[in-house]
This record gives sequence, structure tokens and C-alpha cells, in this order.
Amino acid sequence: MPVAGAMIIAAAACSDQAPVAPRTDAGVSTSQTALARTNGRRLIALRAGRPAAAVIARIRALGGTVVRSHEGAGIVLANGLTDAAVQSLSQHADVADVITDRKVQWLPPRTVPSGLVAAPIDIAGRSGGAPDDQSGAFFFAHFQWNMRQIRASNAWLLNDGHGKGTTVCDLDTGVDPTHLDLDGKVNLDISTSLVATEPDILDFNGHGTFVSSQIATNGIGMASVAPEAMLCQVKVLDQTGSGLFSDAITGVIYAADQKADVINMSFGAYFTLKDPDFEQLVDDFQRAVNYAHSKGVTVVAAAGNGDPDTGLGIDLATDAREFLELPAELRNVISVGATAPKAQTPGTFDDLTSYTNFGYPGVQVYAPGGDFIAGDVIEDLVFGACSSQSNPVCADGRHYALGAGTSFAAPLVAGEAAVIASDRAAKNADIDRCIIMSADLLSPHAPDRVFGFGRIDVLGGIQCHRIT
Repeated sequence: MPVAGAMIIAAAACSDQAPVAPRTDAGVSTSQTALARTNGRRLIALRAGRPAAAVIARIRALGGTVVRSHEGAGIVLANGLTDAAVQSLSQHADVADVITDRKVQWLPPRTVPSGLVAAPIDIAGRSGGAPDDQSGAFFFAHFQWNMRQIRASNAWLLNDGHGKGTTVCDLDTGVDPTHLDLDGKVNLDISTSLVATEPDILDFNGHGTFVSSQIATNGIGMASVAPEAMLCQVKVLDQTGSGLFSDAITGVIYAADQKADVINMSFGAYFTLKDPDFEQLVDDFQRAVNYAHSKGVTVVAAAGNGDPDTGLGIDLATDAREFLELPAELRNVISVGATAPKAQTPGTFDDLTSYTNFGYPGVQVYAPGGDFIAGDVIEDLVFGACSSQSNPVCADGRHYALGAGTSFAAPLVAGEAAVIASDRAAKNADIDRCIIMSADLLSPHAPDRVFGFGRIDVLGGIQCHRIT
């Protein structure tokens, strides 16, 4: 069924990101995960409970420069330390470990587009209904099966919640705050870029804009899970989808310090236990997540899109013996896999996608992420905003893209967390527990070794129990 007044510019097999459409993303095999050591920056982990002042003084005495200090998380970043200086610093009584920073390919390289859709030039605001009923968004009925499947559209009809008063920080490639569905939704005062080569929050990749639009929009062209939530963008990835390990860590800490209610990380990489710095890399990232969690932040991450060499999802339950998907498999993180229908056929909407990683506890819950393989239709993909910085075609601010990936499942969970946090009936609830325990079962029991706790249900999340 065509969308009246819209224009589909391109429609091809769902694939990794390109300038005109967000990528399938996240999990990458160790052979393709960029773990190149950077020139100069060091991550210094403090011993538990030790102050940073003496370590900072020692760094400076050794000729180094402190880039960032996060005493609450026990992390200090420094430049300009020689190998000899690092050896000396490692002996300091307040230092637990010192490692060299890494540049990580958190998202796959660019390939071909999966599609672009243009809204009519004279597109109007959403139709009437409940205050935040976004079912009148122009493309909702045709493309946004994902919102209906998780009953976000049911939650819009409630008098309370909708994400009001909450802030969701997306750590990503940036955002296009001028898109008609994101205009006014991004808190520009706290949004920031940690990427030295891209000092503004603009999205030259497309991924961050697409992800953010799943969480909160104006409901004009597309609907979102938490219409009244405020977005913030913490750019930790550049236009190639890569970024410093330390920037990802800093992004989590920064968002927590900005009093974010929810942090979404729709990126990831597959790390091998054979890496000599593996334990410390994991510990440093875990420190940041624990810091955010201690401040009451709900942390969500994409579970990963499997092995790019085979296109098949990885069983994280068994692979944990040799590898770890970061940040999804860290403690205090809700790890999200992806589901999708088969040619929009009833009874298939909760099928696992062809690419999603799976296996509890590596994957805790699932959410719609879209898919496009033989026999599928374009409507099986996920619909999201297109960044004008990533493609000049999108410069008019009324273009949308189609894509698939666990990246696009994770922000649905982040949006659910915002809805729960803003609902009076759910006040002071354990949000992580509400999300997990309210998910619709995908197997007779939960947690299931393959399906975890099931596919999320926003309406059940508000009530903090499974709706049968």
C-alpha cells in the first residue's frame, strides 16, 4: 500500500549504514574490531576510594597533561606520558592500573543505503487525540509497526507519563536538531561532543539522528516511544562510526553528571579475552557504568548484530568464554536484541532477526529492530529521521530513512525507561526490573537461555508486571 503524498527515493536490501540511511550496527568480530592503540592518551584507574589529586600531581611531575579527571568513577585521562613515565606512575600507591587508550570501530563501515522516504512539503502537525497521542504522525500507520508491537501507542493514550520531565542521553555519532521531528526536542545546553575532530554535535554519519528519533519526536512525520522526554546527544563517535574507548567511558560519566535519567548506547564491539589489556578495558568501562547506575541512571545498550563474516547472530551465552560484547555485557546495563516480522505476516512480529546476537545473560530483552532478507518487504525495516548533515538530500529536514539493527531496538527500551520514570504510578520503581519483568515472553519460561526475558512491553513496563 503506497503512502499518499510521500516519495520513496530508494529501497534496497537492508544493509549497513550509508550517508542516506543508518546502518545495521554494533557487534563486530574481533578480526574487524579496531583496537589500535592511540598515540599518547592513557587511562589511569585509581584504587578504590583513593582521591585523584596526588595522581594528577604525579602525572604533571612526569611531564604529562591531564585531559579529564573523573574521581567519582575512579578514572583519570592523561596525554604526554612516556613509557618510562607510565611505568613510574603505575607504582603510585593510588593507581590501580594504566593502559593506553584505544580507537575502536564501534559501528561498521559505510556501505549501500537501505532507503529514504520524503514527507510531503506541506506536511502538517499531528492529529488530535490524547495530549501525546502520536498515532496521527504521517508515517505511523504505514511504517511504524515497532511502536505498535511494544504497545507504546497504548501508553500514549494514558493521561500520565509520556516521558515528561525526563532526559535521555544518547551516546552516538551526533544528532540533527533541525529535523522537523527533532526540532526543539534536543537539549542543546547539555548536549556536547567529546570527539576532538568533530567538536559540534551535528551528525555527519546519520546513525545518531535515526536512533534519537526512536526515543522522542514531535510526532509530525514519525512517532516515538516517549513523546515528552527531552533528548541530549553526547557525541562519542565520529562520522566513520569509530571513537576512542576513553570517549565512550567519559560519555557515560558526563551524561550521569548532567542528571540524565536514561543513557542509550546503540553501539558496540566484540572484545577478545586474549587482549593483554582486556581486563582493564572492561574494568574501566564498568566503573563508568557503575557510577551512572549509582546515580539512578538506567543504562541501555545494543546487544550487537552478530558476525559480519556470516551475517548470523552470535550466541553470547556460550561465546562469553572467549569474547565479550561491550558495552552490552557489562553489569548494570540492559542488553537489547532485535526482533522483526516476516513480510508483515501475523504471528511473525516477535521472530528474532537474522542478525541479532542472542543468549541470556548476554541479551536480556528484545525489541523491534527490523530485518530485510529474502521474502521480506520494505515495511519490515525500522523507520527513523535522516540527518541533513549525513546527506544533502535530507537538508530539507523532512526526510526519513529505513534500516535494521539492534541499534534501533535499544532506543525503544531507553524510551520505555523514560516513560516509566515519568509515570506517577511507577514513581520510585526499579526501572530496570520493571522493563525486564514486564516483557512479553518469547518462550514458555523466563529467563530463557536463548530469548532472555522476552520482548519489551511499554504498557506492562508502566505497571511493572507482565500483562497476560
